[in-house]
Amino acid sequence: TRIDRAGLIVKGRENVLLQSNQFDTTWGVNTASVTSGQSGYDGLSDAWLLNKAGANKFLYQTTTFVGVQTISIYAKAGSLNWLNINCGGGVYGGYFDLSNGVTGSNIGTAISTKIEAVGNTGWYRCEVSGIYNGSTSFRVYPADGNNDTSGTSGNILIQDAQLEQGLAASPYIESGATNGTAGVLE
Repeated sequence: TRIDRAGLIVKGRENVLLQSNQFDTTWGVNTASVTSGQSGYDGLSDAWLLNKAGANKFLYQTTTFVGVQTISIYAKAGSLNWLNINCGGGVYGGYFDLSNGVTGSNIGTAISTKIEAVGNTGWYRCEVSGIYNGSTSFRVYPADGNNDTSGTSGNILIQDAQLEQGLAASPYIESGATNGTAGVLE
């Protein structure tokens, strides 16, 4: 942090995920697939179709993070209406109803969950805050319902994932081969 000319505290922000909207690169899939070129919340063709081909299947990225953190992703219902995002393989996370725009159950040690309508019709930014120390896996599951990832097929649309320090998601910071930064860090 630093103090700006107006005497206000300014904080640097960082998205520690790599390739935050390029899900076919540093991201792994567990019996799931991703297809680019889908219409996104921003009106561009930069969203992804996340399709599962088995029960409890997901997209993930492994990174190291310590302390209070928030994970977030933009999502829209596809053939499935629910999303589950979590960190640490379920240390904390949450379920989101993408057809009604409401949160479902919290997972583990989640501090808070939030869903907010954005952009084009049906798109939401889903976020979960929690505490985790060490190597963590940010996971994205197409879900069949609240607390349910047991179905063997189905899809949702996703875009712009973020993992950052703090208790709330800040405006999206795109990352590539290195962490995305904004504010003081930029």
